[in-house]
Amino acid sequence: MKRHLIHGIIVGALFAAPITAIAALDALADGTYLEILSTTVFGLAAGLCIGALIAVNFAMLDLAEEEKVHAPVRRPMAARANA
Repeated sequence: MKRHLIHGIIVGALFAAPITAIAALDALADGTYLEILSTTVFGLAAGLCIGALIAVNFAMLDLAEEEKVHAPVRRPMAARANA
């Protein structure tokens, strides 16, 4: 796998874990089981969405670098005429 994609997944997971934990611990303090479950699921969904957006940004960076490497070399018009 590409370096940026792996970094994106790691950074996304680092954002998703605290968001889920904060949501679960907040409900755990004084909530019912249903409230804890729903808050944990909501926190996990929010964390995964933010993590996925971060991972996609890193993947787009990887694509931009790959396109730059494989882009055709442009020569000035004078160089084309002499070739």
